[in-house]
Amino acid sequence: MQITSDFDTGNIIVENLDGTTAQLAIRPDTNNTFYQWFYFRASGDAGESRRFTITNAGGASYPFAWPEYDVLASYDETHWFRLPTRYEDGQLIFEHQATQATASYAFFVPYTAAQRESLLKTCEAAGITRRTLGHSYQQRPIEAVVFGDESRPVKKVWVIARQHAGEPMAEYAADGLIRVLLATEDTSAQSLLQKATVYVVPNINPDGSTLGNLRANAAGVDLNRAWDNPTEECPEISAVLNAIEETGVDFFIDLHGDEHRPYIWIVPPGVEISPEARRLVDYFEIELAKRNPEVQPPPVSVAGVAADHLGMAVNYIAATYGCPAWTPELPFKATSNPQDGDDSLLATGCMRFGRSCVEALDTIIEVE
Repeated sequence: MQITSDFDTGNIIVENLDGTTAQLAIRPDTNNTFYQWFYFRASGDAGESRRFTITNAGGASYPFAWPEYDVLASYDETHWFRLPTRYEDGQLIFEHQATQATASYAFFVPYTAAQRESLLKTCEAAGITRRTLGHSYQQRPIEAVVFGDESRPVKKVWVIARQHAGEPMAEYAADGLIRVLLATEDTSAQSLLQKATVYVVPNINPDGSTLGNLRANAAGVDLNRAWDNPTEECPEISAVLNAIEETGVDFFIDLHGDEHRPYIWIVPPGVEISPEARRLVDYFEIELAKRNPEVQPPPVSVAGVAADHLGMAVNYIAATYGCPAWTPELPFKATSNPQDGDDSLLATGCMRFGRSCVEALDTIIEVE
């Protein structure tokens, strides 16, 4: 058996390989100590039984998230399925009876730079503005797509995704949101675009995601702790903040993933905002819950973490612009709903959530 992670978003270190038994370790983020994201490919003989042990799982950023988590596998990078996984003595262990010679294994369904480029080209082909807001620490473009006529005096909605590199569910949600805005026959999308201009940044951390990091950008910065004081080590934030300052913002969504909990939960602003803005925050969450059975109230412990932390995008934008802002957290773990069944929030489920954000925004934004 051969193992590689030398590709976009890949991450694994092979410590020992004995036939079809592998001892592995997750590489920490570039210039930081965060780690939990992994994505690698194993090739051997079809029909062989493979055993993988991630030996440093106990030292990961969120080791308490490993219990009840199951690794994802795929033979074609499109159709992904769970493998029974156990967490024992600080190690993550999973086995696979591979029916094909090559299979990929990942913390969650990867979203690659090639997928992003294909989506952005689809937007361009549809006449949607594709704009480079700036460049990352390693000089990759920070790109946005703009839906609607910017010259109109309407509400401005900003949606960003993947501040944390190893949270591809966030980019899948952004993908779903973009695709419904492209759909000229979708009544909610067309209604929203009569009332708002929508700016979407599908990946604000392209360095980190390409490098296979969990949270940090290439310089080792956790972008979602630096909004109140961006430095030259996090030009990604400066690029987006400069664009928001130019356009203004009335509603802000920052899409994320959660390693621990098997459901969707939404972080509201942990700063003081007006009663009307708070009403809209609550209204949006209610509308999302109507459309997504996986949505549950946020954990009680989150309030203390998010309170008044202006380095977090949801707080900085709400405090600076006085607008409603949200951080939806989508799960790494398997979850289910009555309509879509088990594991309802893999790639297509995350895209469905993105589409529901458009419907919820259309509901809460009134025509002026």
